[in-house]
Amino acid sequence: MRPSVLLALAAMIATLQPVVAHAQSVPTRPPRDYFLNPPPAGQFAHLDAYSVGTQASYEWRADGEEGMSMLHARASGIVSYPYAEASANLDFRVFLFTIGGSYGYRWVYRNFTFAPNEADRSRERRLEIESDKAYTDQDYTFYEGRFRLIIPLDWMFMTNVLTLRHENQADNSFDWLHANVHDGGNLTKLESTLFFRHRDFGAIGPYLRYMNLPRTDPADGRSKRVGEIAYGFVYGTRPGFVRPKMGNIDLFLLQMMFRFGDEDFGLQAYRIPLYLLAVYRVTLGLDRNYVSQ
Repeated sequence: MRPSVLLALAAMIATLQPVVAHAQSVPTRPPRDYFLNPPPAGQFAHLDAYSVGTQASYEWRADGEEGMSMLHARASGIVSYPYAEASANLDFRVFLFTIGGSYGYRWVYRNFTFAPNEADRSRERRLEIESDKAYTDQDYTFYEGRFRLIIPLDWMFMTNVLTLRHENQADNSFDWLHANVHDGGNLTKLESTLFFRHRDFGAIGPYLRYMNLPRTDPADGRSKRVGEIAYGFVYGTRPGFVRPKMGNIDLFLLQMMFRFGDEDFGLQAYRIPLYLLAVYRVTLGLDRNYVSQ
């Protein structure tokens, strides 16, 4: 090989070395659909800003068999436009299955409770009550048990959650969490989401919710169990405003749910049968010995 060719190769190698070294020093960015993957162990603080309020929570996660099972313990507090809430939550995951439970207390200071024979519980009626500042307040405890099954595929991810919940709220009250009117007592909820995921986009997919709940029939003023189906979509992604270091990361989640033809369903401010939840979450790692996200 001629000396001129050797000099050219040497110059090229010298030029590329800083680029290679810089590429090796840049940490790998978490995928934008990271929230569908099993979370890492450790201690974390979550700070949420959502449609009508804020939430702060502390979470402790411990591996059982690494990559196969994990225990989650979480305490959280919510302050929002219609209510404040505190809860304690515990979940245990084994491979594709998670079982868990919660206990909490809620104070609803923009409360809509209707008389047993009051037929009009619509969004328009709630708007009238709100504009007249004729709402009341109530506080109650609630507890629930839940079972979760996930089906992870290469570019799809399905979640199914069955929840058995008991709320000690007054009968015939509007539920800000589920955007419907029901009585106190036992609720059954089944939620399914089919996500289409991509590491550079996040995940989006259709959402379906079935609820079986007690509701006062205005015809006779008696509580009866009814079924209710709501539908919509969920989108989630990592916006990337938070540098992924020491367990710090962020998440944006958007959920839209509808029940067309139901005058009682949805938040009255939207004037249509819509429940909208937009959340921006910042997660902060609290462990100094945290290795990677």
